[in-house]
Amino acid sequence: MRRRRRHSFYRRRHVLLYKRMFFILLLPLSLGLNYLTKQKPEITERIFSGGIYKYYAICLGFLTEKLPFSLMEVGIVLAIPVFLILLALWIRHIFYEWERIGEVLQKSFWTVTAVGSVLFFWLTLMCNINYNRYTFAEISGLTIQPSSVEELYQLCRILAEDAVQLREQLTLEDEEGAFLLEETSIRELSKTAAAGYKKLGEQYHQFSYPVIRTKTIFFSHQMSYTNLVGVYCPFTMEANINKESADYSVPSTICHELAHYYGFMREDEANFIGYLVCKNAGSLEYEYSGTMLALIHAGNQLATVDMERYNELWSHYSEGMITDLRKNSEYWEEFKDNKVTEVSKTVNDSYLKANHQVDGIQSYGRMVDLLLAYYRQEGKVE
Repeated sequence: MRRRRRHSFYRRRHVLLYKRMFFILLLPLSLGLNYLTKQKPEITERIFSGGIYKYYAICLGFLTEKLPFSLMEVGIVLAIPVFLILLALWIRHIFYEWERIGEVLQKSFWTVTAVGSVLFFWLTLMCNINYNRYTFAEISGLTIQPSSVEELYQLCRILAEDAVQLREQLTLEDEEGAFLLEETSIRELSKTAAAGYKKLGEQYHQFSYPVIRTKTIFFSHQMSYTNLVGVYCPFTMEANINKESADYSVPSTICHELAHYYGFMREDEANFIGYLVCKNAGSLEYEYSGTMLALIHAGNQLATVDMERYNELWSHYSEGMITDLRKNSEYWEEFKDNKVTEVSKTVNDSYLKANHQVDGIQSYGRMVDLLLAYYRQEGKVE
């Protein structure tokens, strides 16, 4: 009888191990898919980004946007107590099975590896493969080429003049003179973004399906410690916004995060797409926000190559623009030089590099190449 029980025990253990090994095989499968899609961007664009991912995003996004809260945020909040409970149960299990400590640790290792493999496979399918699709420059026909300092300065002057004119028409301000949005609900604000994406979809079929509404992060102040103004979650198909960020930046952040929903994961492209949507959303607030986003990126690039011209550029900023930028800087000053910010930047930088954005966080500055190509095509930069 004892021998039969022992045989049954070992058989069950091997069955469980084989099941875990099946899920663990998803890890090399994920790496293989990522490699193959990188080699064939045309297949990635047609079959995956414009097919599998698109319909998955539509279905899951339709379900999660009905929730009045961020499912991603709830998941993060619940993850802490769930982890502590599982840890306590694991320690208890070790205590009662101490005589089989080797088997318990081995089982735990394979279980954690299996769960990690499943999550990584999910992330690969719903996010990482999109890094291997056609670039937006290829889709839009924009020609990326080296640009002179003079061309960069011309771009900055155009953006600055546009921002001045737009800011003069926006009269709702706080007691310090900083720009205020007329509509404070993020979900309502995203309706304007949806209109902008609908218009963009008339030009590029990649944006032709309905967009989701963005959500507000309840713990936005805590989120600020990560230096994030928005975050897109591919597991739940949710675009989440930090409600405490400066009002002038909110519309462009909404459009940026929604670009990820459409499968454009590169940060430089999401910024440029966000700018295009803001420009065509039919709203002065959105157009000002998008123009300021573009101006900040272009101005930062100008500062790195010609500080004298950058200082001259600032002389063209209106008082309202300067107030908006100053108030934004004052808010983020509180969150500088803390451990959470350092860890967040390190993780974000590593993730971007792992997905072929070899410049890491600095790749955000490459948005300027797209802006230059766009304005060169429009005949405004020569």
